[in-house]
Amino acid sequence: MKQLYKSIQSLFKSPETLPVFQQLNLCPPEFIDLYNGQPESPDDFEFTTPALFIDYSISWDKAGTMRLGTLTLEVHILTDPTPETDNLTAPLSGLEKVDYYETISDLLEGLSTSETSALVLTSERPVVTDYFNYHAITFTCTISRRRTQVTGITIGDIRLQPDTRDSIEKQLRRMSSEKKYIID
Repeated sequence: MKQLYKSIQSLFKSPETLPVFQQLNLCPPEFIDLYNGQPESPDDFEFTTPALFIDYSISWDKAGTMRLGTLTLEVHILTDPTPETDNLTAPLSGLEKVDYYETISDLLEGLSTSETSALVLTSERPVVTDYFNYHAITFTCTISRRRTQVTGITIGDIRLQPDTRDSIEKQLRRMSSEKKYIID
């Protein structure tokens, strides 16, 4: 996940990305961070807009010495305040925020790293908090990670070895069958 996060940071700092925003008269994200509830409680954080907050979850499977999983990446996109989008204002200019969401989405879709397949857009939705009206876009991809090599650990009376589930279960059964006395 670290590689993907660093790639997202690099993407929006790259000189190739800037003209995409300039062409639409938009600013690239000024602030990118891992999601920690910033849009819901901005008084607890310092950030500027436009901002991207990256949230993720991974469902892992084990495959030999590798971990393979499905990564769900949610990007919270906060823009600068824009004009209204109602039909009472002319000309209708508040829809530039939709251009912004689509630009972010288009730039991220297809991004991949040595650990992840290409991001695929799966959903998007508006989000309303007490402080912001913003947009969240969700991507999925596959992710892999080499398993950490564990040589052996002792916890209490239990000696853990990689892939020794049977011996752990035997030790736990042995320990639970032993009589224990507590004297006050």
